[in-house]
Amino acid sequence: MNAVDGFPQQANEAPTLAVMHKLALIIKSLVGPLFIYVVVAQSAVGHHAFRGAYDFNARATINGVFVNLDLVNPHARLYIDVINNSGKAQRWVIEAPGKLSLARRGWTDDMFVNGDMLRVVGHPSLTSSQSMWLEKIITADGTEYVDPLVEDQLTIEEERRQRARATEKI
Repeated sequence: MNAVDGFPQQANEAPTLAVMHKLALIIKSLVGPLFIYVVVAQSAVGHHAFRGAYDFNARATINGVFVNLDLVNPHARLYIDVINNSGKAQRWVIEAPGKLSLARRGWTDDMFVNGDMLRVVGHPSLTSSQSMWLEKIITADGTEYVDPLVEDQLTIEEERRQRARATEKI
């Protein structure tokens, strides 16, 4: 064998045991990270799949009676009964960001009482006629609870406007 670094020089020569060992180590070092990358990427896609389940180009408003609030992660769910055109109550599910995001904004498990009248503005589901993604909740006394992502966007936009006005004065 006229091998250089253990690699065969001719097609009919076999690689040495040292070369085979190096190749096995290279393959092993690639398989682990590749597996982790695939699992993490799939988890991220699965977690953010709500973006494909709701129509964020449309907005709907419903009025109903509070039934339950599940402040859980990764997404909270609000249940309200809405009276349809036939006069029958339909249970609606409003999905929202997770408990951690909402709790930072003051949301609690007991912030609504059974029977509270709520107006919900959100983005309708692409798969269900009685589901939406939360944009904001308005209580009977006018208190508004806004999706933290929307609230952050509004805050950023207001800060941008204030900077623009300050620049115009200079």
